[in-house]
Amino acid sequence: MFKAPEGTRSRLRQISPNVSALIREAVEQVLKSAGAGSAYEKAGRLCGKFKGGPRTASTSKDYLKQYAPKRAR
Repeated sequence: MFKAPEGTRSRLRQISPNVSALIREAVEQVLKSAGAGSAYEKAGRLCGKFKGGPRTASTSKDYLKQYAPKRAR
């Protein structure tokens, strides 16, 4: 038994009379896709959305001086 908004079960029965099998298939699809893909594929839509930071912290000495921890001598 699962909780769903009013009318959802009847709409699912229009797709398939076996609502439990339909839900199991959907859960399997979600579980398969949850672990698939690289970090870029998962967050790719965010790339290029943020402005104002350094192009790359590895080459910006000013950025590194300000934010990188000081090495122990």
